[in-house]
Amino acid sequence: MTGVRTRTAGQVARLLGVAESTLRSWHRRYGIGPRAARPGGYRRYTEDDVELLRRMHELVRNGMLPSDAARAVGATSPSPPDQLLPELLAATHDLDSGRCLGLLERGLAERGVVEFWERVCRPALAEIDATQRSERPGEDERVDREHVLSWAIAAALHRFPPGGGRTRPSVLLACVDGEHHTLPLEALAAALGERGVAVRMLGAAVPVDSLAHAVRVAGPDAVLLWAHRAQTAQPPALAVLRRLGTRPVAAGPGWSGRDLDGVEHVGSLSDALAVLG
Repeated sequence: MTGVRTRTAGQVARLLGVAESTLRSWHRRYGIGPRAARPGGYRRYTEDDVELLRRMHELVRNGMLPSDAARAVGATSPSPPDQLLPELLAATHDLDSGRCLGLLERGLAERGVVEFWERVCRPALAEIDATQRSERPGEDERVDREHVLSWAIAAALHRFPPGGGRTRPSVLLACVDGEHHTLPLEALAAALGERGVAVRMLGAAVPVDSLAHAVRVAGPDAVLLWAHRAQTAQPPALAVLRRLGTRPVAAGPGWSGRDLDGVEHVGSLSDALAVLG
């Protein structure tokens, strides 16, 4: 025996404050993980392994994409996920929802929620929106491709296996009343689950009274309210959350430029994870 101290995955996860599933995904995607193996194939983390993971975890907590953080600490990452973008756009143009779903599920499994959302899903949605606007004859509101892509993204995120959560919800996610743009919330729910944070999703267009009832029943540590449009952003809803003693977080472009009276505002998925994850 060499006497070198090693740790199990569970011990490292507790030391860093991350889910074991996060350690597994970083090992699978970026090669960051245990290099020392015990007889029988059991892998143990050395102090060097732990220090590398500690540096990566700190970069990710500060808002860096996991793939960029892996490169920054000297790991090798898989091919850029935007290589899947042309395939996804082609499937969407063909209205092939099954093919879209397969591509998205593969990308999520290989790259994780944040990287795939930022570098594939958002660009694909923007491209489809721009294409359909340019193709619309007159005032025709044809959005069939956008609907196919949106459905496939939501379905893939719902199927994405979350990490082990806590015993009670710590984060409640909801759209403000009148807001139906839910995909960013779906991505955040999957990303939080990937990090082992328990989530409850209320979804689209939640009235203030319903939101208050959900807070009393679920007792979350924080509530994130999404507003895509300025017309739907409702500062009184944030005030209600503060009176209930929970931590409100405003998310989305609808809140931009508003006086939120000290309430945190996050503008991206990475920002939301830095605040809540």
